[in-house]
Amino acid sequence: MRKVVFSAVLVLLCSVVLASGLLMPVVKAPMIVTTLGQSPGALMFRLVCVRSKIACIQEDLLTATQLKELAQAPDGPKTLVITTGTSLKGMGAAGIDINLEVERIENLIKQAKELGMTVIGAHIEGMARRVDATDEKSITTVIPKSDLILVIASSDEDGYFTKFSETSGIPLLKVNESLDIGPALLELINAN
Repeated sequence: MRKVVFSAVLVLLCSVVLASGLLMPVVKAPMIVTTLGQSPGALMFRLVCVRSKIACIQEDLLTATQLKELAQAPDGPKTLVITTGTSLKGMGAAGIDINLEVERIENLIKQAKELGMTVIGAHIEGMARRVDATDEKSITTVIPKSDLILVIASSDEDGYFTKFSETSGIPLLKVNESLDIGPALLELINAN
């Protein structure tokens, strides 16, 4: 039994890389996830939360007003997660463009900070969501205003997020793959 527990702990530790020396923010559930760019990242995030039994609401077009209303409920969200990386097809289907998305998210982050929520900026779809100017705009809008940066290893192949964490002082939570997100978040939630 001890070998099984030790192996499970070792696998978890190997799958999570934390920026050294940076204090991790308080992360609480329930969480609410949205996307800047209407890519499938928010859906992916919610599904890994469901798998790990972390309460999470997905609202792809979440507004600051909606967030305020939801957060005031007794069981309202405590952590806002914003996935970055854009889908031109997704934005077209939603009838929005990158500038409207940036404005929505800037208002959303401002509201979350006023509510005392932790903001997690996430890039969890790999380098395929780091190929053009709209991807870059989504990243540069969210990541510098986040309390925690969450990435999968393939999103940080060039060390972009690692370097940004080191220079900005924003903690980085890097996991090997998307299925490792839930256990890593549970560890942070349980640390509170």
